[in-house]
Amino acid sequence: MKTRAIPLLLAAVLGLGTLTPAAAQAAADRNPVPRPVPGSADSVKSAKSVKSADSTAPTSSADPGGPPLETPVATLAANLTCSADLAGSARTPVLLTPGTVESADQAWSWGYQKVLRERGHAVCVIEDLPDSGTTDMQVTAEYVVYALRRMHEVSGRKVSVIGHSQGGLLNAWALRFWPDLAGKVDDIIGLGAPHSGGLFGDLACVAGRCPDSAWQFKASSDFVQALIREPLAAGPSFTSIGSDTDEVIFPAPGATRFPGAANLQVQQLCPGRLVGHMGQLFDAGVHALVTDALDHEGPADLDRADRGGCSRYWFEGVDEAKMAAGILIVKDILAAFLDVRWVDKEPALKEYAAEG
Repeated sequence: MKTRAIPLLLAAVLGLGTLTPAAAQAAADRNPVPRPVPGSADSVKSAKSVKSADSTAPTSSADPGGPPLETPVATLAANLTCSADLAGSARTPVLLTPGTVESADQAWSWGYQKVLRERGHAVCVIEDLPDSGTTDMQVTAEYVVYALRRMHEVSGRKVSVIGHSQGGLLNAWALRFWPDLAGKVDDIIGLGAPHSGGLFGDLACVAGRCPDSAWQFKASSDFVQALIREPLAAGPSFTSIGSDTDEVIFPAPGATRFPGAANLQVQQLCPGRLVGHMGQLFDAGVHALVTDALDHEGPADLDRADRGGCSRYWFEGVDEAKMAAGILIVKDILAAFLDVRWVDKEPALKEYAAEG
């Protein structure tokens, strides 16, 4: 049963049809998939500020309210890496949240992380999702809750958050159920994030058993229904960006929609554009919408966004070789999904998320 479902699950998290095979393989041969380098000159581990290894309280002395965090702060902090200028960033600090089986290095280091740093933003990344993002997303979202609180505490200002795929879903869940975050976040931006679920969840679980998060990706899941039953609290500007040609998050545009958000398809800015699931990490049209949201009050605006990106394939500043190597994550996907817990039903909703 597990073996039969693996190809379907791979289809639900990969989406590698965004580079030509020859170009991708050539770049991968020159640059093996990179891994994070601990203690780099441009980063500091938030774990340095942890008060106690077994505490689950946020670092702030004020009680922020909301559901208590199940994951120890030391664990959450050890997975958060921030640029050294977080306390004095020239522009709004940005948190980048990776998707299923993506490390921050694979998803962000060669593109958004690099370019945002060059534009003067302090940048923090959640390095890896626990168990490669295959476990209960209600718990995984705690990594976002901690990161946003910590970034706000250190920077003393509102922060923005960008998430790809599951990363965008986790960001929305955190903002939805931890009320203190609304006053700490400027922009929340999702790239190919299945806020309303999608058919890929049904495909992944077609054999009757799949990882926790795969059950939660289904449009009919209790997780998705709890997430979208009402808009986010007032405060953050919410932009959800999808693609009509996303081979993983479908059907479009419904899968990426969230009530109250600016729900945009990249083809509305760049008609006829072919952008796959992983392609949303480097596409210049998507980047134009992201930049518009970050640089202005409110969410991205199609009438205001720079359509010059439509004439490019990937956005300016992308490390092309590292990009190609970073998204070739087949080995990581196989390893992750052959060595995780498979279950026959969706994880039960936490009490805080249950309606009524």
